[in-house]
Amino acid sequence: MNSTSGALPADARAQLLNAEVARYAQRGWTVQTVNADQAVLSKTRRMGWFWNLILVLITGGLWLIYVIYRALNRKVDTLIITVDAQGRVRTQG
Repeated sequence: MNSTSGALPADARAQLLNAEVARYAQRGWTVQTVNADQAVLSKTRRMGWFWNLILVLITGGLWLIYVIYRALNRKVDTLIITVDAQGRVRTQG
């Protein structure tokens, strides 16, 4: 018996990968790279502007230093989506 029995064709795996990438793209993720069976996505973390604005007003503008620092140094989340030969979709990150 062939060791690749049960393996999905490359085009079927690509369709699974594209569908999963599309789901994440709808949620605000940005596609960095896409290969035959792997995609790398990223998303910049949002800042909570409401509470930061309240703290800026309460501290007389002193909190603005922290807000500017956070705005310039936002964290980026990275997600790797892979599809194996059997068609299982896995995410890391």
